[in-house]
Amino acid sequence: MPREADLTGVPPGSDGGAGAGAILVVEDNEVNALILGAMLRKLGYQPLMARDGFEGIELAGRVRPRLVLMDLQMPRLDGFAAASSIRALGVGEEETVLVAVTASAALEVRTACEDAGFACVLAKPIVFGELRAILRRYLAA
Repeated sequence: MPREADLTGVPPGSDGGAGAGAILVVEDNEVNALILGAMLRKLGYQPLMARDGFEGIELAGRVRPRLVLMDLQMPRLDGFAAASSIRALGVGEEETVLVAVTASAALEVRTACEDAGFACVLAKPIVFGELRAILRRYLAA
């Protein structure tokens, strides 16, 4: 998966420090990651990209992003376990918003996500307007 050259993950013109406004995408599927990255860049962000839950935990602990878009079904470590590990690092809900990204947005999945500390669920296939609405809701100053 291609890496972003700008590892700040912040929108252009932002003077925030590490993590201030940063977006981390944790997605193991390269096509989904490319699409989500392109949508975020179209909205003016340079997202950080992680290929799996372990890499997502490492980046979230180091960068402290403002928002994490986390795929739920990944090999080695699923999104629920990765989210729990991110919180165990001391990355709090006020500091970092976790958004579950999943093809299964059934009520029981949404409930499990809420119980696991995700702020909301973004259903796949991702609709540009829904992504933009989530970013406005959680990244508004």
